[in-house]
Amino acid sequence: MSGEKRKVTVLDAGVLLALALGEPAAKGLGAEIGKGEKLFACTELGLCELLYVLCRRIGWRKAKRKLHLLIKSSTVRFIPTSALWLESARIKCKVPIALPDCLIIAAARVTRGIALFARREKEIANAVERGQLKENIAFLDL
Repeated sequence: MSGEKRKVTVLDAGVLLALALGEPAAKGLGAEIGKGEKLFACTELGLCELLYVLCRRIGWRKAKRKLHLLIKSSTVRFIPTSALWLESARIKCKVPIALPDCLIIAAARVTRGIALFARREKEIANAVERGQLKENIAFLDL
């Protein structure tokens, strides 16, 4: 790659869950991640959400194992909350969306990347339509 800067795609917990469970809508994304040609990231809170939801579905041991494999694979980078909390608070102050969503958008801002959500959430779509969010936001629409 001749000095070309690759965009980071920041994955929300719903996307991570769809990948972990092998949902059909996430198959293409999983293949893309596997190629290693693009950069992917998530937040620490996204990891926490992934773990507790997986735990409820498949049990603690299997959930923890899946998370360990994700971390060990290094295919998705982790953005520490300490790098995001200030921008997340700025977003939450101005936009009526959930705090975990603010962290994803803040991560996309910090990395100058794309925020990828599993579903087109009404609050986020409305904020984009109102011009409150100008980031590059995409949805898997599971």
